[in-house]
Amino acid sequence: MGNAVTGGGLHGKDLSKADVSVNIYAHIKAQELQKPIELFCAIGDEEIDGKPYEEIVKIAKDYINKLGGFEKLAEWGLF
Repeated sequence: MGNAVTGGGLHGKDLSKADVSVNIYAHIKAQELQKPIELFCAIGDEEIDGKPYEEIVKIAKDYINKLGGFEKLAEWGLF
């Protein structure tokens, strides 16, 4: 699958920022389904793609830990 196109950069961000966690989640889902994924969220949304926002953050955190940490993700981005 190709590169992820995201609305938010990783520099200076953390997983509490939806543009980081949701983009990571969309990337993972696109890789699993082998097709483009588009997700939208707004400030105050408690559920994204049928999942509680906290679950999206956990999925993103687990993915980052698997890569070797947030610094590695920021260094290489989503591929």
